[in-house]
Amino acid sequence: MEVLDRQEALLTNYEVLLVLDEESARHRQAQEAKGPENVTTLVFEALEYLKGTACPSQSGKQIAALKSQLAGMELTKAELLQIVNLRPKSLVELHLITEECSDRFSGDALEQMLGLIQRALPRDDDDSGGGDEGAARRTGSMY
Repeated sequence: MEVLDRQEALLTNYEVLLVLDEESARHRQAQEAKGPENVTTLVFEALEYLKGTACPSQSGKQIAALKSQLAGMELTKAELLQIVNLRPKSLVELHLITEECSDRFSGDALEQMLGLIQRALPRDDDDSGGGDEGAARRTGSMY
């Protein structure tokens, strides 16, 4: 096997969802014969997982705006990707995503970063009183 194009960019969950949706729609529209069963299963399961996360409620504009707002924070590409995908809402989550967080950022800078994230990528669970609604939605049951 030969690698034709090496990895040129990191993709967010939102971008992967778009690609998989487009590919799935193209296959349905063209009424192409089903591909290998394992590929079909992989695409189906990836779509189901991604639709159960926050990425369907994101937009390319929101992600681009957040990236430009966080540009001065000197985050790595991997850290930016994790922030977009995970949408941290607490300092603990931000510390888990960011390497050497306390050495690189002051408490005020972290609070500012959290504010930018929450304004740019609001979460569905921000208004809820906590609980397992998100987990139930991902697993398909409330119990």
